[in-house]
Formats: sequence, structure tokens, C-alpha cells
Amino acid sequence: MKTILLIDDNSYVLQGLLISLRNCVKDCKILTAENGKEALEILKSVPVDFILTDLLMPVMDGYKLLKYVKMNCPHALAFAMTNTLTPKDMEKLQSLDVAQCIEKPFNFEVLAHKISDELKALSGESHH
Repeated sequence: MKTILLIDDNSYVLQGLLISLRNCVKDCKILTAENGKEALEILKSVPVDFILTDLLMPVMDGYKLLKYVKMNCPHALAFAMTNTLTPKDMEKLQSLDVAQCIEKPFNFEVLAHKISDELKALSGESHH
């Protein structure tokens, strides 16, 4: 069973993703955090397969979190999401091994399917 960690300080985004992922990704555990610090606590105690984090958050931003993920959870696949994506942001994200950056606003269902496909690829399952 795969474990997904969603991090965003906007509870609307978290709830939307949670509902869409539950409908789309069968057989997985979904954890949520409202900032990077909360996410770190989870990552220290739970092995996570997929991380989707917002970049701009209070307490600890997505960049600091992704740096931790790169150093300590190299097997986890990380996606980032943000409102504005500059070429400089992209460079920074690539250096942190972020597989993809999703621009907000996005369609929850489309993103959930994309995450589902990534998880299937991770576990080597074929598409049905």
C-alpha cells in the first residue's frame, strides 16, 4: 500500500485533493499537513511514497521541506504546486529532484489521475 503526503496551508486545496485522491487512487494511505514543519514530523515517523507540497507556506516553506526530502527520503516521488512559477523556481525545484510542478489553480480530478498513474508506475503495475 502506498502512502501519499499532501502539504498545503489552504485547507480547501487539501480537502479537494483528499476527496479526489480517495476516489481515484485505490488502496493507499493519505496523510495531510498544513506546513513544512508538520510534514517533517510525519516524514520522520512514516515512510512516504509520494509527496505533493505547496511551495509558499507559513512556518516552513515547500523548498525547505523538499530539501529535507531529497536528503532523507530519496525514494519518495515529489511534486510541488504553486500559484506562480518562474524559471528560477523551476531550476530550484529541479535541483531538489522534484518530478513535476503543478500550477494553481488546477483541476483536482485531473491531478488525482496523474498521481494515480505515477504511483502505478512506481509499483511497476501496468495500466488497465
